[in-house]
Amino acid sequence: MITIKLQIILLLASVLTFLVIINLIRKYNLELRYSLLWLFFCIVNVLLAAFSNIAVNIAGLLSIKEPVNAIFLLSFIFQFFLIFSLTLTISRVSNKFTQLVQEVGLLKKEVEKLLKANSVER
Repeated sequence: MITIKLQIILLLASVLTFLVIINLIRKYNLELRYSLLWLFFCIVNVLLAAFSNIAVNIAGLLSIKEPVNAIFLLSFIFQFFLIFSLTLTISRVSNKFTQLVQEVGLLKKEVEKLLKANSVER
């Protein structure tokens, strides 16, 4: 069983994290699409903290002796998905950046070519 003290700590940490994320979204410091995973994680943590039977049932399904260990396992899985999601985002941005640099290089070369042609005509 999860102790009351741990439940309170989980609940407070989850609610505080939820409020911080909502505030960052509201101030346009964090895009909604990147924060959905965090919001989902906060809601799951609130449910696990408020209803310890959920953690006990999950621990039983996974054959884990202590419900706290099940919560740590779920946190580890969440971190894995978060890192994977961030890796995908970085990869996409890197590809777009490479394409943008190539386009800028081509445009710069064309501008220099036009400037040379313009200066030769004079």
